[in-house]
Amino acid sequence: MNLWVVRVIVSSIVITAIQLSVLSNLRIGGVVIMGIWLWTLVVGLLGGTPPAMVAGATTGALFDAHVSTPFGLFIAVGLLVGYVAGQLGREGIGDFKAAAWWMPSAIGLAVGFLAPVVLTIGATLSGNLQFWRGDLGSTMVVNAIVFAIAIRITAMLGRRLIGDVEGYRW
Repeated sequence: MNLWVVRVIVSSIVITAIQLSVLSNLRIGGVVIMGIWLWTLVVGLLGGTPPAMVAGATTGALFDAHVSTPFGLFIAVGLLVGYVAGQLGREGIGDFKAAAWWMPSAIGLAVGFLAPVVLTIGATLSGNLQFWRGDLGSTMVVNAIVFAIAIRITAMLGRRLIGDVEGYRW
């Protein structure tokens, strides 16, 4: 097993623990900030598709085990976020060093806005209508703003936790 796999899995476990113990109880405007999606996004922009898919699957599975939604829903959203982020990072569009300074924040804004919609659609298709009870618009806007602001701080944390992902070749 490659070192990057171990680092991504262990750091994703830590991020999920923070999500479950802190972020799920800390609400901004009544909205839970989904740090697990932000983490997956950052791993993808830093390291490409394989690490992002590992992060998305790990955080999604652990979070799915603690919520009352169909198992696999957060895994699916995490994998989708990971795939998109990995492709954007690989192509240099969301690269923190080479892209325009505002591009990672714009990508964070878009992912924070669209991920709750994908989750709600997936839940609806699986027969779970609980996500329609809250205010989807507020969830989209608050997550988008927080992702846009926190993406660079999360990237600094990501570099510390998973190391030099640019040196990995998979």
